Amino acid sequence: MSSVSFDNATYPLSDVQENPARYLARLERAKVTPGHAVCLCVPRREPLRLVIRRYGKFCHLAGWPEDGHRHFPGGTNAPACPFYKDRDAQSSNGDVDTTAAIVATPGGINAKLDIALVQRESASGARRTAGTGSSGTSRRAASLLAFLQTLWMTARLNRWSGLATSRHWGICNAMLLAELGDAVVNGEPAQTALHVMRRYEEADRAAINAEFDAFLDGVAITGVTSCRGLIIGEVNELARTQFGYSLSLRQSARKYYCSTELVAHAEKTFAHAWRALGDRSARVVAILLVERTSKGHLRLVDLAAMLCSAAFLPCDSIHEVALANRLVTEHRAFEKPMRMTRGEDMLPDFELTDTAPRYHVEVYGMNGLPAYEARKEAKRELRRQRGIPALEWDVDKTPLPQLTLPPAAVAAASRQRSTT
Repeated sequence: MSSVSFDNATYPLSDVQENPARYLARLERAKVTPGHAVCLCVPRREPLRLVIRRYGKFCHLAGWPEDGHRHFPGGTNAPACPFYKDRDAQSSNGDVDTTAAIVATPGGINAKLDIALVQRESASGARRTAGTGSSGTSRRAASLLAFLQTLWMTARLNRWSGLATSRHWGICNAMLLAELGDAVVNGEPAQTALHVMRRYEEADRAAINAEFDAFLDGVAITGVTSCRGLIIGEVNELARTQFGYSLSLRQSARKYYCSTELVAHAEKTFAHAWRALGDRSARVVAILLVERTSKGHLRLVDLAAMLCSAAFLPCDSIHEVALANRLVTEHRAFEKPMRMTRGEDMLPDFELTDTAPRYHVEVYGMNGLPAYEARKEAKRELRRQRGIPALEWDVDKTPLPQLTLPPAAVAAASRQRSTT
C-alpha cells in the first residue's frame, strides 16, 4: 500500500485521496513548512517530494515537476506508484505542438475546447462568444469527450494494478486533481472553470457543499454576460420534466435541466454510455457544461458521457464492462488503451500487464458486419507479424464465465505481499 508523509506523520495515500477534508489542516501546515509532502514508495536518502496544491477549498497531492521517473515504476511484483511518470511522458523537451487542442505542461494541462465558457448578449438579443484570453496562435479545438478521455488517461485511471477489487470516486477525484494542477481551459484557470465532484461523505458534507457552492457562484449571469462552468461526475439519474429532462450526479442531489434535443443528441453520440444508465454493473461518467437561467436554475448546455466499468475503467461497450469487471474481481492487472492520436494501427480493447509477454484482449460484439470483420482480420495479421499473443472473446459464441484467461506470471497475492 502506498504511503505518504507530511505534518510529522505517515498516512495511507488512498485515505488522503478519498478524504481530503479530513487532512486539510495537516496539509495546509505542511504546505507552509517544509512546503511539500513526501512519497514513501521508494526508500531514498533524498526525499521524493510531492506538491501540495489547493484546488477549491481542499488540498491534494501531486507529483513534483520533472520528478516522476524517480518514483517506483512498477513491475511484475508490484504496481507502479501513482506518482510515477516515465521521462518521455513528463517532459516534452521543448517539442510542443502549439496548434494542438490539448497540451500537457509541467504545471498541468492547457486545453482549448470547442465550447464557450463565456457568452455575451448583444443589444439585438443575439448571443455571442466572448474572447478566451488565448494567444493569436491558431489552435485546434477538442471535444468535451476528448478532454474527459485525456484527463482519464493522464491520471492513469485507465490502468488497474490487480491488488484491489474496487475503486471509489474519491480516488478518481484525487487522481484527476493531481493531474489538473494549474491547468488552463479555454484561457481560464481550471480552478474557476472546472469542478471535479467530491465523493460524498456525511462527515464532510458541509465542507464539500461549501466548496461546490463556491464554484457555482461563478456560474452566473452578470448584466449581458453569462459565465458557464464545467462539472465532472458520475451520472445518477435522467428524468423527464414538464419542459424536457433533468440530470443528476451521484455525488450531489442538485439537478441540471436540459432540452429534449440535447438528450436525443447524447443518446445518439454516446450510445453505449447512454444505454448503460441504470445498469448497476456499469458507471457513466459525464462532463457537463452548465449555465444559469434567468430564474437561477442550472441549465445543461452541452455534455459528453463516457462508459466505465464498476471500478471506473473506461470501456467502449457493455461487453467490455462485463470483462473489465471480471478482470478486476479476479485480481488481474491490465489497462485500457485509449486512442488519443491518429496513426495508431492496432489498439486492443484491453492489454493484460500481468503476463509475460503482455496479452492483447479483443472483445468481439459486432460480428457479421463486413467492415468490422475486415478490421478484425487486419489486426490479427498485425499481431501475427509482431508476435503479440491475444485473447479473443466472441460474445456470441462464448459465455463470459467460460472464457479461459491466460495465467498471470505472478499471482496477485504475491504482488500484494511484496508491497506490504
